[in-house]
Amino acid sequence: MNEELIRQMTVSNPHWKGDGLLEGVGKIYSRDASKEIAKYIDDRQIVLVTGPRRSGKTTAMIQAMRERLDKGVNPRNILYFSFDEVLSREHTVLEDVVSYFLNHVIPAKPSKNARAFLFLDEIQFIHDWSTMLKRIYETQPNVKILASGSSSLGIRRGMGESLAGRAFDVSVPTLSFREYLRFRGIESPRLPPIWSRSKMPASFMLIKEEITDALTEYLIRGGYPETVAMRPISKVHRYIRQSVLERVVYHDLPETEDIGNPASMMHLLKILASISSQRFEIANIAPDIGMKAQTASKYLSVLERAMLMSTCYNHTKSMVKQARSSKKAYLTDNGLISSLLGLDESVGSQELGSLAETAAFNHLSRTSQVYFWRDPQGNEVDMVLPSRSGPIPIEVKYQSSIYRSDAKGLVRFCEVHDCSEAFLVTRNRQGSMEVGGVAVNMLPLWRLILST
Repeated sequence: MNEELIRQMTVSNPHWKGDGLLEGVGKIYSRDASKEIAKYIDDRQIVLVTGPRRSGKTTAMIQAMRERLDKGVNPRNILYFSFDEVLSREHTVLEDVVSYFLNHVIPAKPSKNARAFLFLDEIQFIHDWSTMLKRIYETQPNVKILASGSSSLGIRRGMGESLAGRAFDVSVPTLSFREYLRFRGIESPRLPPIWSRSKMPASFMLIKEEITDALTEYLIRGGYPETVAMRPISKVHRYIRQSVLERVVYHDLPETEDIGNPASMMHLLKILASISSQRFEIANIAPDIGMKAQTASKYLSVLERAMLMSTCYNHTKSMVKQARSSKKAYLTDNGLISSLLGLDESVGSQELGSLAETAAFNHLSRTSQVYFWRDPQGNEVDMVLPSRSGPIPIEVKYQSSIYRSDAKGLVRFCEVHDCSEAFLVTRNRQGSMEVGGVAVNMLPLWRLILST
């Protein structure tokens, strides 16, 4: 094993010498995903932590490490290592790191009462990583493995092949609005789902004004953890462009995917940013970036697996119709849109409306499959959630003035699907109105994206 690799291991694990975890990282805020990781920490299975670059996967892993230390685990039984900057991508690097740790760092052979923990960051850069983890899993029953990756494709391919039945997947998206508030020092109580009849917690009214003030910033800045305190917005744009977009498109994806023209992929991302929340046809986008529809479709799939964009399908029982009909595109974080399009605090109402719908979609898609609806006559509903009691239609009109005509699509949807209740997400209006025999519940955007 070379000395440079040993040096990197030592630098990455200051707790071996009694120091804090990864000194210099800064304050570690609590992430919701950390609770998900904690659910599986005592299980035998590997935990695969996935999420887009700079979303906070490392933070979630550090929190899990800290919890192990708080529970009395020997610091020398915990290894953290990132493969992001390792020059060699051969599987022997992973083998060397784990072997050195097990043979030279931990004070005794791992046992049922003194397990060892491997926190392996950006594992997807190592060739045949899933086979290596499988080998460790099968030969070291008292070693718990937690591995992170920014490429959903590579991680989930490994789960489907070598690690089938041996791993749990925990996703770490960018900050939800509640987490964003937490990073700003505002603790918001969890609000009940918008379709429940539960009342708002009384404590919420004490912070309502702070929350509404923070919402516009969240819509424009997005939820990348390191940008919450950045000022001015141009610095946020630069950070996302350099640390996320350029890093993923020109570095990460070419290493893990078959990407022949990264510049065209960046152009595609910019087009997607300009149409986020809108319907699109890939055949209409492809000529704008100088490629065939088949290639553009492939690039689109890669961006989705890289967790930079999501595709929303029409709400229909026919899977064939879903595949053939037009779809809607959403970038997975508003900060990506603002960075690609140069949006700042002077953003117009149309762009703000698109950002509001994108934020609503991303919030809902954390816990549910989300669809849109459009009939042959052109009636539309922005989002539809499936539920046991029937589909839940949601329209976003991020404006102060609401008219009965704004509920036209909702009413038509309810007529077709035999439902009597719908939701209209607004800028600040709340209450209800009856339109065409349908109870249309109005609620401000913050109410939706703070709900469970």
